[in-house]
Amino acid sequence: MSEISVDQWQFGEFRLDAERKILRHRDKTIDLPLKEIEVLCMLIRGRGELVTKSDLLDQIWGDLFVGESNLSRHIYLLRKTLRSCGAEDGLIENVPRRGYRFTGEVKAVEPDEIVVERRTHTRTLIEFQNLGHAPRTYRSRIAAFALLLVLLTGATAFFAYQFFGRKGAEEIRSLAVLPFKVSGAGESSPHIGAGLADILTTRLSNIKEIKIRPAGAASGFEDQDAVASGERLQVDAILEGSIYYSHEHVRVIARLVRVSDRSIIWAGEFEKLKKDEVRLQNDLALQIVPALEVNLSGGERDALAREYTRNAEAYDLYLKGRYEWNKRSLPGMIEAQRLFRNAIAADPNFSLAYVGLADTLSTHQPSQYEAFALISKALELDPDLAEAHASRGFHLMFLQWRWDEAESSFKRSLELNPNYATAHHWYATLLAIKGNTEAAKSEMHRALELNPVSYNFLADLGQLYYFSGDYSTAEQYCLKALEIYPDFTFGREYLHYIYLKTNQFEKAVAELERADEINFAHAHGSPSMSEGRKARETALRDFGIGAYLEHKYPGTPFEPYAYYFHAKKHAYLGENEKSLEYLARSIDGRPFIAAFIKADPIFDPIRSDARFAKILSEMNLN
Repeated sequence: MSEISVDQWQFGEFRLDAERKILRHRDKTIDLPLKEIEVLCMLIRGRGELVTKSDLLDQIWGDLFVGESNLSRHIYLLRKTLRSCGAEDGLIENVPRRGYRFTGEVKAVEPDEIVVERRTHTRTLIEFQNLGHAPRTYRSRIAAFALLLVLLTGATAFFAYQFFGRKGAEEIRSLAVLPFKVSGAGESSPHIGAGLADILTTRLSNIKEIKIRPAGAASGFEDQDAVASGERLQVDAILEGSIYYSHEHVRVIARLVRVSDRSIIWAGEFEKLKKDEVRLQNDLALQIVPALEVNLSGGERDALAREYTRNAEAYDLYLKGRYEWNKRSLPGMIEAQRLFRNAIAADPNFSLAYVGLADTLSTHQPSQYEAFALISKALELDPDLAEAHASRGFHLMFLQWRWDEAESSFKRSLELNPNYATAHHWYATLLAIKGNTEAAKSEMHRALELNPVSYNFLADLGQLYYFSGDYSTAEQYCLKALEIYPDFTFGREYLHYIYLKTNQFEKAVAELERADEINFAHAHGSPSMSEGRKARETALRDFGIGAYLEHKYPGTPFEPYAYYFHAKKHAYLGENEKSLEYLARSIDGRPFIAAFIKADPIFDPIRSDARFAKILSEMNLN
């Protein structure tokens, strides 16, 4: 390991390694959440001076919104830990309405030098033994003795573990990776911490015995400690950590924290030259596995160690692309497309970059031929890439209406990675499109087990209950989705049709108008009232829901999407001939949303008509 600068401090019987975020009391390491150690580091570096609340919040949480009550809770838990080790006053003084001051006597101490790794069945810690300036031969003998001691300790721990049980490790059957905190990477650093979490999530999700929350589920939890995050995400353990950049090196410190008792199950530190940064994810993923106490198959181990790219530039561009894509906004999608294209240019053999670009094109601006070619290239590079098989299924489903081939792709994706929640989500959608709503609900519930806080999954489950005519349950799931993300327009559009079918017209209108306002804001960067809203609401009040819908969808439509919405309007109003006419025109252009024709109860009035059966036949949905 290369030499790095470290700052270490002694106060009483405590020793703090501020660089590596390790606190010891009488040579025993104290288990503390990362945020509490970072608070302690700032207070120690202040050495008796007042550290304001705003400085603590700015330095530790950055741009994230964190209330002072959250900071107070960390201070309380930190004092409690220090008192439990004999510090009677907790060593931290509260200065009302201003901040905190560390009251203990602090002195800087010399950094440790030689690395010895100590392992038990519950953790891995990096410890440094100060050998001063002993001769090289002497140091080598000590290092050899230390290595022998490590092996003996490890063997003893292993056999003790086998004889006395595997309690604790067996409790970890679900895990979430929080975005890593980043230092020294400049202004463009937010994507790095989220990107490493995304990559680790992708790798660890190949372990079939452990449910891994998708990366998107864990975003936004950086401001909470492991327990709060884990409880919200409903997991047994949280992986958290920090990334530190210096002139030539990058270093990652990670901790696996059990949610139930706040204990650190495993901790590790990894350092490489910046040019070898992409290899850190391999090292980190493989080191976590023993702490989880799972038996890996050969395929699982290969998937964990898979090297997607060695090109640092391509890797960085891909992380930025996924960071932008996960925003699900129009500007984010446009930027993601640019970044993924640049990643492919930097490394034409980077399979995940092809999948990222295909996902962007398929969801943002459906491009049938380019997106499918990109997915095919990804599978050519990596035939066992679960994400590529799922993206292929999505494309075949919505853009080509090749339902059976899509189902095979989803099944293959889930065979390769049963923890890939998106594949469960998309497969559920396909089952609903084909008319198997009950099986679709079961599959969507599996997606929610993997990501219980996904507003997308919740709203789409609401849509499935709408398809089956259970409007009350459908409403509940859509409202849960909007509690998490009020601007999720699909959830509001689903509610619009739920309220139409239950004759709650004012609610139906309110949801549709709100969805329009949100879409306008996304497209133009500023909020705006939907054009003509007042006139439409007057029509509703004076003449009923039919008049409102005529105002909302006036005149003759001119493109496939408009044909489809007019077909829904006329079906709801009982104007069957017009509905069938526009529906037939709509499917000629294969609009994205027309895939739901068979499932949507809005078309019940025309379902028995032979012309409707002909449309289903043309879509291969009979």
